[in-house]
Amino acid sequence: MSGTAVAQPMERSRRRWFDLRLLAAALAIASAVGYLMYTGLQSGAASYFVTVSELEQRAGAVEGKRIRVGGDVVAGSIEVGGPGEPIRFEITDGASRLGVVYEGVLPDIFAEGRHVIVEGTYRAGQPLTADTLLTQCPSRFESASGR
Repeated sequence: MSGTAVAQPMERSRRRWFDLRLLAAALAIASAVGYLMYTGLQSGAASYFVTVSELEQRAGAVEGKRIRVGGDVVAGSIEVGGPGEPIRFEITDGASRLGVVYEGVLPDIFAEGRHVIVEGTYRAGQPLTADTLLTQCPSRFESASGR
């Protein structure tokens, strides 16, 4: 019996150690998931954009800051330079216009009249210096005009 009596406390000690390790691993995983959810919600909040008119109203508050602005590309405003040169265009929300300078690869569906969201640094009286350009995909379920 003495061998069995000694083995039971050691077995309990090992189980307790295993349970503590399992608990620590579960807490670490829960903390990592919580952190990822928190940062995901924070970046999701940044996905909001303002219209050109809203930007004009907030111009003083966003001077020199990063901002996202949405609008339609103005017909006839796209100026594509040579290789390595920025693309210049204007966007509008129907009431106001904003010049945009973008250096990067244009999305395939970028075109006049297309709704875009640009993100970059705003400086009053200058075109928005954009480093991100998102283009809304046209829906194949929209009705064609004139049909």
